[in-house]
Order: sequence, then C-alpha cells, then structure tokens
Amino acid sequence: MADFWPQETGAIFDAGSYILPCYPDDTISELSSVKVGTTASGRISVTVSAAMGDGIGVALKAATSAGVPSRIPVLFYGAVKVTTSGTGYNAFAGSYAMNSITTTFCALGGAQDFADLSVGGGASHHMGMFLQTAASVGDSVVLLVGKCI
Repeated sequence: MADFWPQETGAIFDAGSYILPCYPDDTISELSSVKVGTTASGRISVTVSAAMGDGIGVALKAATSAGVPSRIPVLFYGAVKVTTSGTGYNAFAGSYAMNSITTTFCALGGAQDFADLSVGGGASHHMGMFLQTAASVGDSVVLLVGKCI
C-alpha cells in the first residue's frame, strides 16, 4: 500500500484503500487501532481503542496530543502490516481479526465467532481479516482492514 500522506490534502480512495484525514482526540501512536472520537464537533475524530474489539481503523501517522497535528490519516479499508498479540488466539491467514487494545491485533476465536460476527448479534468486534499467518506472538502480518458489520 502506498502512503501518499502528506502529499494529498484530502481523502485518498486509491488502489482499494480508503484513507481519511481525521482529527485526533488525544495521543495516538502510529499503527494504533482507533475508534470514533467525540471532541471535534462536526468533524470526524478518532481516539485510541480502549477495549479489545472496539477498533474501526488504523492510524497511519502518530498524533502527539489532541489536535496535533490537526489531522492524521486513518485507514478504514485496505491492507496494512500490523503486529499480532499474545491473547491466545492464533492468527491464521483467512481468520477474522480484531484489535487487541491499541497496537496489536488478534484473531477472533472460539465461542466469540458467532456472537461477534452475526448480523443480529449487536456490535461486531470484526475489524478485518489476516492475509498472512503469524508464526509466533509479535509477528508482523498483513491485515485487510474493513469493518463490515
């Protein structure tokens, strides 16, 4: 995936990726999972994920504090390299993925699969799909980001 930021001034919808400039609500590390923020009235803002499975996108640049820089690029759909976590779920290629708090990602596993992915089951923790298999905890793998439910 090409990173055209900051050469582009607006949203990037290129090569199957949807990258939108969002206002940071607080400090955000590069490649952190983010959820919808609330502090920028009338704007799309993001904050770091607070719980496992609440991420909706991946921050492609860091923010040092709320509003600094004024906007950061967030990947809502597309492929990005992420790190796997040690939550006990294996990250096999083709398995559904969710954020594991902030900067790591894990596969949905066991009894969670039906509840988290069902259309009528309420909020989904599904953030995307692993395109590679992780051999061990902390491996870098390609994640296809795309919250669909």
